[in-house]
Amino acid sequence: MRTPLTIMAVLAALLMGLWWLTGGDGEPPPPAAAAAPAPAPVAEIARRVEALRGLDFDEIPRPVSVTPEQARREGLEDLDRTYPEARRLADEQVLKLLGLIDPSVDLRDVSASVFSEGVAGYYDPRTKRMRTVKGAATGTRVLTEMVLAHELTHALEDQRYELGIADQSGSDDAALARLALVEGSASELMYAYAKRHFTPEETLGGVLGSAFADTGSLPGFLQAQLVFPYTGGQAFIAALRERAGGRWSLVDLAERTRPPVSTEQIMHPGKWVAFEPPLPVRTDAAAALGAGWERASAGVLGEFQTRELLSRAGGGGSAEAAAGWGGDRYELWRRDGDTECASPCRRDAALVARWRWDTPRDEREFAVKLRQWVRDGLGAVDGGDVAVAERDGEVTLAMAPTGELARRLAAADRTAAG
Repeated sequence: MRTPLTIMAVLAALLMGLWWLTGGDGEPPPPAAAAAPAPAPVAEIARRVEALRGLDFDEIPRPVSVTPEQARREGLEDLDRTYPEARRLADEQVLKLLGLIDPSVDLRDVSASVFSEGVAGYYDPRTKRMRTVKGAATGTRVLTEMVLAHELTHALEDQRYELGIADQSGSDDAALARLALVEGSASELMYAYAKRHFTPEETLGGVLGSAFADTGSLPGFLQAQLVFPYTGGQAFIAALRERAGGRWSLVDLAERTRPPVSTEQIMHPGKWVAFEPPLPVRTDAAAALGAGWERASAGVLGEFQTRELLSRAGGGGSAEAAAGWGGDRYELWRRDGDTECASPCRRDAALVARWRWDTPRDEREFAVKLRQWVRDGLGAVDGGDVAVAERDGEVTLAMAPTGELARRLAAADRTAAG
């Protein structure tokens, strides 16, 4: 559930935005037939980025071209350094218990696939290294310059403000929101670069040149989580720029001193402007479970992951049911003893997630959708049971080896912290 700190221009980010070439109406123009010239020199691209962003480099980084295998190796090194195995396995178990990934999925293997098949370039703020990846994602002049503009934006903002995406313990949602700020800014600049320096025909032809590149096979939930910092982040940055009359002043404020603290703020920029932080939530799972249990993982799902969870129930309305999110907390607990239970190990695991909502109507809408998800998405949980409870603006989901324990977890004291 964490994202490696190496920030990437994922191929999906380059292919997701074809609609803006035509303004969303009519047929796209045909690709240019003439042979494209060579990409501009890095120094020239950097000066264009400076002009678009309104910031100056201390030093223009020198990108190094690497093979997909090198990208995979460096990505996994960063993953292992920033995402300890115990936390990764616990996060896997949470996702499997919730039915968001199959029991056979290994998050490290999935990450390896992304690093080797779906990455066009990356910048590491820890080492200040900038890379472009050889292959289809950078096989055209347009994509080469777009990827370089994206990664140079990371380097530029890191020099001016420090990207500040070091490991943020305690809230996966806050880390995802911070990454959305960083990737959204680079994606917005990348689009501005393409509009300024290429014709619509050139851009469309260049992007379509990689339209069938292999981006790897990702579970739906993980794919949505991977793309969100680019799509959701770019929409957030565009909204801030619109509020500032096209200037980057609010983006500068966010990067310098006021980063978004939740995906709710990314999805609803007005909440960032109003500085509406998440509401604190506690579960009191320890008291409900008693002796013999140890907490393995805890964090915040946030509005984005809550929406994605509900979307697995089908029937539409997931965005509406997740809107009005006020705060949440999840905790995974494991019972001492059995070390041979295969993931997701329902017989010796307890998972509790509790959400607070802005209004009673928000609470009711979410509770209905959550119960539908439990009924249609989980059904009878093999080796365990599920309970849902609601009271005083909060809704709780509990999964445990027995129905009695699940109900006790769901009904534990709901008094919010703080």
